[in-house]
Amino acid sequence: MATTTAASPPPSSEAPALQVNGSTPTTTSVSGEKRAELRMTMLKKLRPYPLRHEWVFWHDRSVEPPKHTANPNPTEQDWEDQLKEIAQISTVQSFWQVYNNTPFSTLPLRDSLHLFKKNVKPIWEDPRNMTGGAWTFRVPKANSQEFWKEVLMMAIGEILQEVVERGDDICGVSISVRFNSHLIMIWNRDGSNQKSIDAILARALESLPEDLKPAQQNYYYKKHSAHKSFKSGEEGAKAETEAS
Repeated sequence: MATTTAASPPPSSEAPALQVNGSTPTTTSVSGEKRAELRMTMLKKLRPYPLRHEWVFWHDRSVEPPKHTANPNPTEQDWEDQLKEIAQISTVQSFWQVYNNTPFSTLPLRDSLHLFKKNVKPIWEDPRNMTGGAWTFRVPKANSQEFWKEVLMMAIGEILQEVVERGDDICGVSISVRFNSHLIMIWNRDGSNQKSIDAILARALESLPEDLKPAQQNYYYKKHSAHKSFKSGEEGAKAETEAS
């Protein structure tokens, strides 16, 4: 009598899976340490996004002048001594690193923060500021941090620089603490170029979110030389917009 045998299954091209304690490990699994190492390698290879200009963050400390002194009028050097350079930035990443680690909400009354192009100091009598001026916006404290962030991004993103006339320049932006508001300023180099001045305001207003747009009575333009404490030459005064 003929006997039949069961057909053997076709040979498999894959090796049988190795069972370890009832589970099948995969060759694609990566340990946590290996993933962290790969991520760090990837981050190191990412190229920082450069800014068109290099910028410097400054902190301007408000210090009451000493009473009963022989020279009650501070010199330019006195004001410069109150300035402290926080950091230089040249990439988008370095901007956010400084911004996110700056204690904005704890600034004392009348202290200021500045972001200025490299080699331009935030004082009226700096050679690139002397003939210029600034738009000043009085912003309620409830909105000021968002307003300040928007103005900073306008500066480093060059959208303000795009509208200035030939021979003019955006020098920097500032924020100064007042009792129930902040004064936020946009500085330009040529305080006599009305077309440029108007274009800066128009670009700033159109770039702000609707809920941050200021009322017309809450902003104004003023030349640095129009401030009563402005003095040319070595007797320069501090570059801080007076409260109106």
